[in-house]
Amino acid sequence: MEFIRPDDYLPNKKRLSNVNEYGIGLIGCGSIANTAHLPAYRKYGLHIAACCDVNEEAARATAEKFDIPFWTTDVNELLERDDVGVIDLAIHPEPRLEVLRLIGKAPRPVLCQKPLHLDLAQADRLNEEATKMGIILGVNQQARFAPAHKALKTVLEQDLIGEVYSIHHNMRSFQDQAGWWWTTMKNFNIVDHGVHYVDLCRYFNPYPEEWSRVHCTTAQLTKQNAIDPLIYSANIEFGPKGGRNPLMATLHFNNIAKASRSHSNTWWIDGTEGSLWCTQDTLYMALNKHKNVVHEIKLKGTWFPDAFAGSMMAFMTALEEGNLPPVTAEDNIQTVALTTAMVKSSQEACVVERADLLKGSVVR
Repeated sequence: MEFIRPDDYLPNKKRLSNVNEYGIGLIGCGSIANTAHLPAYRKYGLHIAACCDVNEEAARATAEKFDIPFWTTDVNELLERDDVGVIDLAIHPEPRLEVLRLIGKAPRPVLCQKPLHLDLAQADRLNEEATKMGIILGVNQQARFAPAHKALKTVLEQDLIGEVYSIHHNMRSFQDQAGWWWTTMKNFNIVDHGVHYVDLCRYFNPYPEEWSRVHCTTAQLTKQNAIDPLIYSANIEFGPKGGRNPLMATLHFNNIAKASRSHSNTWWIDGTEGSLWCTQDTLYMALNKHKNVVHEIKLKGTWFPDAFAGSMMAFMTALEEGNLPPVTAEDNIQTVALTTAMVKSSQEACVVERADLLKGSVVR
């Protein structure tokens, strides 16, 4: 019995008539661009037209390393090029509004690094400004395109496990290395790194109802490099509040587990007719009608770099077909609202409701 094939979850260009029409203009030549974005684009034969960074050496070195024909420190110069069809905005959140306004003078579709912004109000503002300037704005929540997560979503959409009532995630990792920028970021474990898993729980939700309320707890070791907690646990309700909603998600994240042999990243999705679960290289399914049978599917590909190519190609495909980006700004604001609610919940020891958080937002 075959539930899924590699073509169902690995990046592909089949629906793009001419990938070279979508020359990528990379803005931001930092670590993530050099270790993930550009290797992914090169692996899948995407055309990288130009790169830009305020640091001249970073821009030059990146262009030389990946044979990019044009580099600059001036966004305006990048935008003057006719071969730049889409923008990969791979810079930190703070300068994004300024750069977006420059792009607005010569609009191109923009795929922005996740999340849209760490601050909910600023994410709202970026969305508003892009809309005013006529910029198609997508968000690179690339974890959705990691082979394991795309495979899980693909099988989930086959409606094999009945009505889904539980999504559970358990992550064990270590990211408390001294001297790295993330150890000095407020609430890094939730709003930046953890946003992958927060977004994925929304992505796996098969129902139209958004999350309604969340309760989050955190823990912090006395001797850690990170300034904020590296352990969190969240209970998330979808649909009507009050314990009668059809679905809940639980996320547990331990990002300070030093024993590497204990590290893991596993999702479980339970339905009335069976269960799905996956690690990063294997997808499992147990169906009620197949007693004592566990279907085990070994997966091809890896999150780094395949997910980054998958995200960009899905963005390009949406442009070609006249569809919305696979992750719109409005969609990502719901994820940012959820991480914001989790921080508030953990700090104030309370349940946070989505409706209260989004009062005044253009997104409901």
